[in-house]
Amino acid sequence: MSVDQETEPDFSVVTGWEDYPGFSERAARCVASPFKRLIDIIGSAAGLITLVPGLILIGLAIRFQDGGPIFFRQERTGLHGKSFRIWKFRTMQHQTAQQPFEQTKGNYDPRVTSLGRWLRAWSLDELPQLINVLTGDMSLVGPRPHPVELDAVLAPRFSSFALRYTVRPGITGIAQIKGARGPITDLSDMQRRLDFDLRYIRNWSVGGDVLIALATLRSLRSDRSISN
Repeated sequence: MSVDQETEPDFSVVTGWEDYPGFSERAARCVASPFKRLIDIIGSAAGLITLVPGLILIGLAIRFQDGGPIFFRQERTGLHGKSFRIWKFRTMQHQTAQQPFEQTKGNYDPRVTSLGRWLRAWSLDELPQLINVLTGDMSLVGPRPHPVELDAVLAPRFSSFALRYTVRPGITGIAQIKGARGPITDLSDMQRRLDFDLRYIRNWSVGGDVLIALATLRSLRSDRSISN
């Protein structure tokens, strides 16, 4: 999908509530749940500590590859439409000058390095987002956060789009384990992802988060598609 603007999406007015009775209450419980937040803190902290050796090795490999920065930082849409800077391992060629936003083309994007292609296939580029979870910008489970430029294009085209940001965005979610991940090539891709995201929020529970996390771990062996 073409993205030709660099403005932030306007989520000052959230619409679509009327189509989902009880949605706002469920979203509020998800955000306020001390158990979900506790799992996020413990899970992200334990993950970062446990994975330190692997994270260091990946970082060194990225640096030695082309001498560029290890991490990729980008503005993403978060809870209630507020933007935050996401942490990811850099998987694309380093650009010395600021470039306009261009959505990744997946496996065939010439900007993706050979190491980056491997990191994306195993979703290892997403591991630094445990920092975002620990700081409270994200959750382990929830709708994936999009670049603000992409959301500025997509939000006006779906009446219930802003509802996906009534909870914290996550590293993984129902959309990801169902295969609705990767580049958005047309509106039908986004509609499918949005349907999964709203289904997650409507049926949210701590137990459901645990099942999604376990399903994500099981899918890592078989799912090597490029992450978004």
